[in-house]
Amino acid sequence: MQRKELEFARHTNERTAASYLPPNFERVPSPSSTGSGAAPRDPLPPDAGARALSPVDIGRERRERVCFLADLVPTSAHLPLPWIMGYDLEPLVTLESKRRLYARAEADGWLLFFEHDPAVIAGRLGRDGKTFALVDPLVAG
Repeated sequence: MQRKELEFARHTNERTAASYLPPNFERVPSPSSTGSGAAPRDPLPPDAGARALSPVDIGRERRERVCFLADLVPTSAHLPLPWIMGYDLEPLVTLESKRRLYARAEADGWLLFFEHDPAVIAGRLGRDGKTFALVDPLVAG
C-alpha cells in the first residue's frame, strides 16, 4: 500500500468510508511508527500515478514482479484505458495511473493479478494493435 493511499484510507468521508474498512489496513504502521522513524517505502515513484498499487518482487532464484491491481483494473475486461469503474472518484487520475502502470508492466513483464475477475486470475500485458491485451492469461478452473 502506498503512503498516500494509506492516509486517504485513514481520513475518509461519507463517499469513501465504505471503500476503506479499518480491519483491512489498521495494522499497517504509520510513517512515524515503523521503528526506524522511516516512512513506509513506496515502490513506485510519486509520478507513477498508480494509486494504491505497489509491484512486489517474488521468488528466490528468479525475481519476478507481481502487481495486485485492486480496483484500478478490477477485471480483465477493464484493461482498455478508458474502462474505469463507475464509482471512481477521480476517473482522469485513474486513466493516467493505468497508462503509466501499463507502460512499466509491459516493458518489465509484470504478472498482473485481478481482484474481481471471476474467470481470469492473472496475466502479463501485451499489445493487440493500439490497445493492451493479456498474454497467456491464468484462468480460474
